[in-house]
Amino acid sequence: MRLVTGYGWRDGEPVLRMRAKQGTGASSERKVMGSFRLGIGPRRCTGFRQGRQPMPCPHAATPTGRQCPRCMASDTFRPCMICDGFACPPLVPSARESCVQTHHLYLASFGGSEVKVGTASDRRREARLIDQGPLFAIRVAAGTGPRIKQLEHVVSHQTAAVEGMRRSRKLALLRGVMTAEQAEERVMAAHAALIEVANPDYTDLLHDPDPLRLPRLARETRAELRAETELPIEQGCRLEGMVVGAVGHIAVLEDSEGRFVLDLGKLVGHLVDLDPPASSRRSQVQLGLF
Repeated sequence: MRLVTGYGWRDGEPVLRMRAKQGTGASSERKVMGSFRLGIGPRRCTGFRQGRQPMPCPHAATPTGRQCPRCMASDTFRPCMICDGFACPPLVPSARESCVQTHHLYLASFGGSEVKVGTASDRRREARLIDQGPLFAIRVAAGTGPRIKQLEHVVSHQTAAVEGMRRSRKLALLRGVMTAEQAEERVMAAHAALIEVANPDYTDLLHDPDPLRLPRLARETRAELRAETELPIEQGCRLEGMVVGAVGHIAVLEDSEGRFVLDLGKLVGHLVDLDPPASSRRSQVQLGLF
C-alpha cells in the first residue's frame, strides 16, 4: 500500500504523488494516463514539511482533510501559506528563503462568473495553474512573496475576484459551455479592475498579461467533458480502466460500462493498492450528481 500525497502535471500529463506507507518523507510519482488500476484503502494524514523535507505523520492519524491537527501545527510552511503578506510570521530559514523569492500573481477563469486571483512561486509559475485546469489564465505581476500576497489581498477585497474556489465548483465549471474567448473577456475585465486598485505601492509589480498555454491534453479533454458522471472514492472500492483524458484535477476513466469522471484530489490522503485483487468491490457511479 502507498499513500497518495498529492497530484499534479508533468510533461503534459497528470501524475499522482505517493509515499510508501511506512517509508520516509521521500515520494514517487505515478503517471495517470493509460491503463489504470487502484484499490482504495483507508484515509491517513499526509504528514508535514520540516524545512524542505516532507515528513510522514508520526501518529498514522485519520483526518477529515489532508493533515491531522498535530501535523498541521508542525508544518513549517503553513504559516507562510496562510499569511497575507502584511505581517509575516517568524519562519524557519528554508521557508523564509522561499517566501522572499519571486512570486507571480495570476487571474484565472474556470468557466463561470468568478475570476480567481492567486499566487504561485517562480518555480511553479506554470505548474500551479496547469494543476488547476483553468479555461483561460494570465500572470499579471511579479515580485517578492510578501508583496505579491499583499496585492492578492487588495485585489480580492477591492474587486470581484475571489481567492479560493473548491474543486467541486471547478468541476461544475469544467462541464460548462463557456468558451475560452468568453473566459478571456472576463479575465481581462478583472485585469482592468486590478489595475484600478493597484495603488502606487504595487504598480511597479505589474507587467503585461502573460497568458498560460495549457497542455494539449487538457484543452482536448475540456472540450469533451460534458455528460460523464463522477466515480466516488470509498474505502474498499477498486478503480480500473483506461484514463483517456485529463484537465486540472480531473481525469476521465473509461471501462466496459462507459466513461466516468475521476477527481484526483479525492485520492489524496488515501492508502492505495497499485495491484488490487479482482475481488475488490467496484466503485459504483454516483448518478444524478449533476
